[in-house]
Amino acid sequence: MNTTRLAAVLLAAVPFASLCAQQGNDERSQAELTHVQRQLQQNRKQVEDLTDMRFRHDTGLPAEHDATPGPVVPVTTETRERLLQEWRDQDAATASLVERFNKAKAMVESLRTEAAERARTAPREERFIVVPQAGTAQQSQQSRTPVEAIDHAPGSGADPRRAPTATALPNIVTELGPIRGQIHGSKDHLRVAQSLFKAGQSLLDRGTEARAQNQIGSADALDARGKECLLRAIEELKPLLAEKEPAFPAMFYLGRCRELLFRCAEQHDGLSLVTAAKDYQKREQEVREPFLTISARDVAKKGQRGEVEVLGPWGMAAQAAVEHFRWMNLYGGYKPRTPIESLTWPGEKDQ
Repeated sequence: MNTTRLAAVLLAAVPFASLCAQQGNDERSQAELTHVQRQLQQNRKQVEDLTDMRFRHDTGLPAEHDATPGPVVPVTTETRERLLQEWRDQDAATASLVERFNKAKAMVESLRTEAAERARTAPREERFIVVPQAGTAQQSQQSRTPVEAIDHAPGSGADPRRAPTATALPNIVTELGPIRGQIHGSKDHLRVAQSLFKAGQSLLDRGTEARAQNQIGSADALDARGKECLLRAIEELKPLLAEKEPAFPAMFYLGRCRELLFRCAEQHDGLSLVTAAKDYQKREQEVREPFLTISARDVAKKGQRGEVEVLGPWGMAAQAAVEHFRWMNLYGGYKPRTPIESLTWPGEKDQ
């Protein structure tokens, strides 16, 4: 009887143990599943963060700062004093920069006020006048001169579609008046004379262009200003020419200035070999004199015994200048008997 009860109890305990073991396995599986899901979410979050960081890096966007607070470092007395000293230094540097800025701003305002006052009270001949140069925009209809208005008026006979053959030169400014003072700048007389010579030469060339376009008034004004520059260049060369043996460049520029003044006299003063032969020959000799002096001095001897004399660079340049001056006096006024514009050829009208 006891044996039968014990066997019954053992048989009943086996299913209960199996059920308990199965429940324990289910709990462990659920815990593992939860842990795996948590890791999966963390991995996905990490992948998203890495993708976002790569996108920001490629597009140049600023990276997001980690909001996780770092470890709190205790501030010592030494660190506090150092930070305070850095703050004082930066504050002093800022104050110094602000002071310098205020001084510069006040100086600029003072200079602007002074310039405006000077421009307002300056004499008329010292003011700058802007003159349009060739190649700039055309004048408006309101600013045309009376001559242009007549030429383009209806019924005047002018063809409005006809393009101008040459660009009109700017009008000469006559409001400046004569020169009353000079700026005392460079003491190099040769450089100043060179600048004046080039300015005079340029003005005479512009006068020639204006005369070719039948702008006689502008051409005469340009020639007068060019002549004044050349005379001032000769005055600037006088200290250099007063030496015992003047330098070759000074003498060469003296001859070039005299040559241009000679051409100017031919144009405006009636200097001619036919009407004033004596004066003409005298002016010719004055032009040749500096070049002949250079040719006589700038001589180098060559050969074994120095029996061959050749001209130096300045001597050759002076000789070329004399030859050019002579050729222009002989053939400079040549004009063809038949104007080139009047020449025709068969079939010209058919084109």
